Amino acid sequence: MHGAPETIREHTLRRARGLGDSTRPMIGLDLVRPLEADWRATLDEIARLRHWPTSREPGALADRVKALSDAYNDPRLARASTGPDNAARLGFFFPRDVPKTAGAVRELLTLGLLDRGGALRLLDLGAGLGASTWGIVRALEASGAHGKVDATWVDSDRQSLEVGTAIARGRQGMSSVALNVQTVVGALSDRSRLGSFDVIVASGLLSELDVGADVRDRVERHAALLSNAIEHHLAPNGSLVVVEPALRDRTRHLHRVRDALVSRGWSNFAPCLHASPCPALERETDWCHEDLPVDLPSWLIPVARAAGLRYEGLTYAYIVVRRDRASVADALLGPSRATRVRVVSEPMRSKGKREAYLCGGFPSLVDAPSEMLGKRLRTDRLDRDRTDDNAAWEEIARGDILVIDPPLTATESRIARGTSIRALKSGNRR
Repeated sequence: MHGAPETIREHTLRRARGLGDSTRPMIGLDLVRPLEADWRATLDEIARLRHWPTSREPGALADRVKALSDAYNDPRLARASTGPDNAARLGFFFPRDVPKTAGAVRELLTLGLLDRGGALRLLDLGAGLGASTWGIVRALEASGAHGKVDATWVDSDRQSLEVGTAIARGRQGMSSVALNVQTVVGALSDRSRLGSFDVIVASGLLSELDVGADVRDRVERHAALLSNAIEHHLAPNGSLVVVEPALRDRTRHLHRVRDALVSRGWSNFAPCLHASPCPALERETDWCHEDLPVDLPSWLIPVARAAGLRYEGLTYAYIVVRRDRASVADALLGPSRATRVRVVSEPMRSKGKREAYLCGGFPSLVDAPSEMLGKRLRTDRLDRDRTDDNAAWEEIARGDILVIDPPLTATESRIARGTSIRALKSGNRR
């Protein structure tokens, strides 16, 4: 893998910037898609062979989906050792989860930091049915890639890997990106001879490990697990991608693990635009997650309704960690002393103003004013202060990256008439 050449970066900026453009250019949203209708036949056939309910039996499938969802949402049960129902995983959670990893890597791929033409070496920790791997395969496919992914799946549940392998066989030859799968049944710690990988992905893994452990001890265990994977199995310019449910406790745990990885010296690529401790952890009510306008496939809507689960939108939390010093802010924007932030809430409209929470690098107010510190600020712009230079504030959405000049500070957080805003659209829900 190699860093993005200048031509890719210039192309990315032309797509991603564009102030005042009514088409709202978006960073990689076209890489995140629900499964197409032909996937239904693949998944239903595998279910039929195992005498499991299919999507054409929404009531029976929904009963199993609801039971597994309840187990996932109960912290006492949310772990692989409880015996996951692979019928529910196959029929519902697999197609729900595939786009999440595509969303988590869309900025990497848009910036040319994933190999689109060769053989991408991928390690999927706690792979289950391989949904995370398929998310990356499909993002590559959507980008126009014609290479292959050599994936190694590690999981303690043999049946899950067998079902995942059946999916890979059933989809063979149906993608422009070939997927080759090798499975390893065993504990995550048994990785000594796996080799080096361009991408390591762990989706939903942390939620299932060490449930009930002390909060700090659990963070250290998970940071050590991921740090060890980076140190021993990630290529020098590779990426670790971690995806978790967009639930408060699990997302806040991911924030803490992110902080622990940064403190160990690993490079934070995304979504954070700073390397400071996560400011969302300062208040118990705060956490950051994605919300993309990507719905479930139409054939699963009856199942979701019967199980009492949402089918509109795609929510998840993620981090991308690099061995090198790459960051999405520097890759997109280059060096800058302007305030570079993400929008981390839905915009809020009240009388005479529009507000949102922003998170990013802000000038320090103590001792070293040139230092940029990670802060989370509630920022507003009065309607009467709208100008052509700050008009992009009208179009912001959760996940967008903004460049604000002159820089905001903890005491001067209002968008003024003289403020300039550039917006790089994330594609998140408006």
